[in-house]
Amino acid sequence: MMIRRLMGWTLRHSGRVAVDAALRFGGRSAVDTALGAAAEAVPVTSPRSLTQVFNVTPPVTVYVRASHCRVTVRRASAAKVTLEANLYRSFGVGLAAEQDSAGVYIVAKRKPVVGTVSRADFTITVPPDCHLAFHLTPGDVMFEDIDGMLDLPAAQIFASMETPEP
Repeated sequence: MMIRRLMGWTLRHSGRVAVDAALRFGGRSAVDTALGAAAEAVPVTSPRSLTQVFNVTPPVTVYVRASHCRVTVRRASAAKVTLEANLYRSFGVGLAAEQDSAGVYIVAKRKPVVGTVSRADFTITVPPDCHLAFHLTPGDVMFEDIDGMLDLPAAQIFASMETPEP
């Protein structure tokens, strides 16, 4: 009770500078304490890794739909598709990978608010005669160990860049 009266008198007679000095005299201010408690409450996140292997019968199609990600494609002689996913701040992204008779489907969807801080890196190992279909909004695709011709039709790759203006 005495501290409250002392602070009230100081505020009335000395102004805001004296109150700030009094708050700092005791160490941390209330704002510093609140910010420190909030920072300690946030969990430290580490990357989450996931590996899935799909046995396939060639020819096979791999469909990838993702947002703000990097996809690395590797080639291997085995008749299987391997997905290695590294999710950074994984609480903001949902990942699903499934297989049916048409191919393998990989979908990474960012959550509305917390997804803005998340990032996903995928490494997909595919057989040589695999057809790849990407829908990235936006994203990067890297190819490793290419042996032969890689045909990327420009009309399909840059179609999203050529949107008509209203």
